[in-house]
Amino acid sequence: MKPLIPALGAALILTGLVYYLLPPMFLQAGGPAWFLLLAVNPLTCLFCGIVFGLLCGIKKSAILLPIFAGAGFIPAMYLFYNDSALVYLAFYVITSVMGIGIGWILYLKK
Repeated sequence: MKPLIPALGAALILTGLVYYLLPPMFLQAGGPAWFLLLAVNPLTCLFCGIVFGLLCGIKKSAILLPIFAGAGFIPAMYLFYNDSALVYLAFYVITSVMGIGIGWILYLKK
């Protein structure tokens, strides 16, 4: 059996750390919020998607990672940003799906 639960758990832990630990430190230091929203969070979603796609491939349960990555951002949006950051939610879901696709392509080439 492929490691679906450990891969999903690791991806969720990493995205959770990026969504909830980086903004307080980064914004308190005076960093721009757009850097987190446009660079750090999408790269994290892409990286987690690639690793998830490499380990698990594409199957019916592959939709869980983008859903959880998007749903995990909603509380962070209200805690650290404002309502206008809701647009980035779709961006993170699409980036996660793209990462899974890239990982799946690499998975097939093994």
